[in-house]
Amino acid sequence: MKIRPTLIALLTFYSTTNAQNYWQQTVDYKMDVDINVNTFRYSGKQELLYTNNSPDSLKKVFYHLYFNAFQPGSEMAVRIKTGKDINTRFDIDIDSIKPSETGYLKVFNLKQEGYALKHEVSGTILEVELKKNLSPGARTSLTLDFEGQLPKLIRRAGRESSEGVALSVAQWYPKIAEYDYEGWNAEPYLGREFHGVWGNFDVTLTLDKKYTVAASGYLQNPEEVGHGYSEKKGRVKKGKLKWHFVAPKVHDFTWSADPEYIHDTYHGPNDVSLHFFYKDNPKYNESWKNLQPKTAELLRFYNQTIGEYPYEQYTVAQGGDGGMEYAMLTLITGQRSYESLVGVTAHELAHSWFQHVLATNEMKYEWMDEGFTTYISTLAEDKILNKEKVFPLESSYDNYFYLARS
Repeated sequence: MKIRPTLIALLTFYSTTNAQNYWQQTVDYKMDVDINVNTFRYSGKQELLYTNNSPDSLKKVFYHLYFNAFQPGSEMAVRIKTGKDINTRFDIDIDSIKPSETGYLKVFNLKQEGYALKHEVSGTILEVELKKNLSPGARTSLTLDFEGQLPKLIRRAGRESSEGVALSVAQWYPKIAEYDYEGWNAEPYLGREFHGVWGNFDVTLTLDKKYTVAASGYLQNPEEVGHGYSEKKGRVKKGKLKWHFVAPKVHDFTWSADPEYIHDTYHGPNDVSLHFFYKDNPKYNESWKNLQPKTAELLRFYNQTIGEYPYEQYTVAQGGDGGMEYAMLTLITGQRSYESLVGVTAHELAHSWFQHVLATNEMKYEWMDEGFTTYISTLAEDKILNKEKVFPLESSYDNYFYLARS
């Protein structure tokens, strides 16, 4: 298979023809968040350093407030009922969920360099008028306070999954929208995909000490949250622990948590540390154990056929629904057969390259990351599970013909 040379040739063509005028924005987040695991509400502070690498002077910025979609009357609620291309994966009537089960994200005290800012919320989008225009090449500091409620599990994010995972926390914080050659990408969240800004994340999560946390990034204080921690040191206050994570050069930050998580680690190729978080269930524990060396094999396959995984850690966590890729981490359902567990991990791990390295605009070009990912993960799964099919991609062709005839 000449996968890697072909991919390199395509990227080389793109870079040489577009490099002269290419640019991308940069943003660094620092967030300190306190979570109430009983009410599923959280509050936090966010400091954001935004660098304008575009040739344009910016008078405004936009944020995504994704959780506002998970409440009655939202654009998402309307689209699920009346859209011409209804997403059948949403099997819940958002208009019928109780107030205590909705999601929301509220923002307060927005400031630029200490100056209060005018802003307006429209559904899942926050529009902010800057006090000082941001000229090309300049950077500015933006700060805010926020409060949120984790909704009843509705596609990927939420609480109390069908498999009993307490917290699956994705698209959960005020996330600055991407500004690219087409301008601000500030479309409302309708349950599709995402587009984010590259940067560094420094996140501290404070929650009940009984919970174990899986997250994007590297844990900075393992001695405080691990088995060696002692309450006699006086670091635990009101029954909570702080989990401090740093995720470099990513465009999102996701986490999950549960009081019954088993946490295993496995040494992967190129010294990548593989982490596995799953619920203690005798029926599935053996499959999760067997998944670990297979994940290392998958990582080795992708390193050889695409390019080396650029981070030092990758996490597979039981949570959410189905499977969904995030930076340095994926959330998958865990009550599966062994082959299904390997299959979904193969797919989501491949997304680490085709979205979380190449970072396409999934809102417009979902076919790109899904297409590349399905292609390479199908080949990987065929090899790692020793299927040895004559034509591993046959099902992809069948799916295409089904769609083309519809």
